[in-house]
Amino acid sequence: MAKTWPSFTPSELLQTQLNNKKPWQENYFVMFSTVWGGYSTDPSIWGVPPDDHMTHRGDAVFESFKCVNGRAYCFFEHFDRLCHSAGALELTIPMTNHEILDVLKGAYRLGGHEDFVVRLTVSRGPGSFSVNPYDSVGGSQLYLVTTKLKRPSPEVYEKGVKLATSPFPAKIRNADIKSCDYLDNALAKKAAIDQGADYVVSFDHSGYLTEGATENVVVVTKSGHLCVPSASRILRGITLSRVMALAQTLVAQGDLKGVEIRDFTQSKLKAEVAEIFLTTTSFDVLGVSSWDGQIIGSGQAGPITKKLFQLMENELGQAESPYLTPLA
Repeated sequence: MAKTWPSFTPSELLQTQLNNKKPWQENYFVMFSTVWGGYSTDPSIWGVPPDDHMTHRGDAVFESFKCVNGRAYCFFEHFDRLCHSAGALELTIPMTNHEILDVLKGAYRLGGHEDFVVRLTVSRGPGSFSVNPYDSVGGSQLYLVTTKLKRPSPEVYEKGVKLATSPFPAKIRNADIKSCDYLDNALAKKAAIDQGADYVVSFDHSGYLTEGATENVVVVTKSGHLCVPSASRILRGITLSRVMALAQTLVAQGDLKGVEIRDFTQSKLKAEVAEIFLTTTSFDVLGVSSWDGQIIGSGQAGPITKKLFQLMENELGQAESPYLTPLA
């Protein structure tokens, strides 16, 4: 016999959602939506209109950044990249950077947490379920969500992580646009887990190194150069840009010979690599111990990786910094 499903009134649906809280929602703090015109601190009732073109077509752009000790790290740099991505898709950001910062400050006050991750999304907006972006009659919408900042344990930073090669090439078209179309990234991450690895990295159709599912990949060569792939092959992370800048300190100290843009094929990489590490918002700098079962360097986070991690920690701990925006 077919199951009979209830039809809810608005009040019944709201109460059902409030009664159906999930354990993982404890990691979600605050959501702001221009659709609502305000905030909510109850994740059980959060939502995005199903006819928002972000929901059914991935027609949206986003940024993720962290707040540490009540300060947003590289907020304006992330906003600038959001503008680049939105401009490439002819999306209008419905707020200025300072208006969004005020929204973030409100979320900070409501959330009651000093350390958290911010996901800032600008969508095409609601209006039909078609693929036609001009059917979005509601205009661009902005969603801001704050969630728990999760970082690896000190042991993981010391030992490093396992890296696997994605079984399919990276998406190169519009690589510099941080859109919500992350199907390739999700499949790449699945491939890593299926292979017993922690993270994945892809190569493009020409066989050159690109990036991970949500991480940039950095190579330290045996000759002492810190190398990252060409910008045309990757979405260059804000964290990666800061790491490259901080690496100049190690060049000045003689720990590195230089910082370069260099493209590697897989065979050339394995011949020249001394260290590999990943960079992203949540964990900053994380060493790689093995790649496809092959030990990298000493089989744990290398010396350059550790020094760059410490430089990042020092930057995040500064009393005052142009990269740290107070939220109080």
